[in-house]
Amino acid sequence: MKRRVFLGTLGSAASIGTLAYASRRHADTLAVRVWLSDGAASYDGVGDRILEYLEAMLSLEHWSLDASVGGTVSVSTEDAARVTRRGEWPMAVASGAIGRRDVEPVPDVNLLVTDGSMERAPTGYGLPHIASVGGARHIADLEPFDDLLIDRDRSLVPNTTPARTIQVLAHEIGHALGLEHRHGVAFLYDGAVVATPMLSAYAWDPDYDDDRLHCGTAIPPAGDRKRKLSLAFSSCARRELAAYDGSLSP
Repeated sequence: MKRRVFLGTLGSAASIGTLAYASRRHADTLAVRVWLSDGAASYDGVGDRILEYLEAMLSLEHWSLDASVGGTVSVSTEDAARVTRRGEWPMAVASGAIGRRDVEPVPDVNLLVTDGSMERAPTGYGLPHIASVGGARHIADLEPFDDLLIDRDRSLVPNTTPARTIQVLAHEIGHALGLEHRHGVAFLYDGAVVATPMLSAYAWDPDYDDDRLHCGTAIPPAGDRKRKLSLAFSSCARRELAAYDGSLSP
């Protein structure tokens, strides 16, 4: 998928990037704030479930995680990719950063979760310090993190729609922190192809250019193998995150 953005979106993201770099409080703290669209907020417990999974997925050795819910935001569409790609969510965050809207952004990741479809790509979007993802109804159906795990050491989970949705959420946060698809890997485990967040379902997408290396490794052919997901970032993604200092360019 080509990650094209309009000039207005780029300008908004640049403003947020500048403010984030200038206002970042502590190099050892990662601040992630989640907002819910009106549609997403209609599902009980979605915000709490997201925070639970963020704690599990982003509590890395590089930082202490400061994750919070910012509240509900009215947007013109529940299409999570469109609301960022067309500049609406970046503009809302930028306006909040200068006190012109009731959105109080944080320096690192400002994530909007909507009730958009997860059946047709793109299902989310990530820019420096800004991200959006759909699928709130599927997040509401998620089991507690510990109950979803198949293998704790690899944060392995089944390839279900709720699990894919929370992995895409991690994927878009990764983009907001400067990660690219090449920081994701797929590996074979117990007869299954397992994809990490920055590669996700691209691992078995026939239209995806699977000839390029990811973290120095090739994507194993899916064929008739089972497909599973990992909610843990790859080792090369974690190395990239270890170098994150808040200064990202759109």
